Amino acid sequence: MPEVKFIYHKGKKILYQNLEGLDDVNIGIETFSKTEELVLQQPLKSVLLLTNVINAHYNTKAAARMKEFSIKISPHVIASAAVGVSGIKKVILQTLNRLSGRNIKICDTIDEACDWLVDEWNLFERMKKESK
Repeated sequence: MPEVKFIYHKGKKILYQNLEGLDDVNIGIETFSKTEELVLQQPLKSVLLLTNVINAHYNTKAAARMKEFSIKISPHVIASAAVGVSGIKKVILQTLNRLSGRNIKICDTIDEACDWLVDEWNLFERMKKESK
């Protein structure tokens, strides 16, 4: 069953959207709506987002929802990573990157994704301090 929850990695809060093994596209679309609601409640430039799509199914309706989702949440997101992205999912992700102006990082494992997100948080904080 899909889930959306905050997890902590190395002391940083990460919004984890888990769609692993999902074969009901409509539930996937509902999950993106739940995630969107949570993200939009967070301050601008404050969210680290991890999406797990290992063995998740999708269709054109789901891809369209992902595009809408990605654009809408962008102002709130510092960094995004995804695991389970291969084949056509990679093409969809490249489109999402172009549309949202973000670089959603493809990672092989959840731990790798969490490490990368924490590194991006640290870089963001360092750049913020240097610009003052």
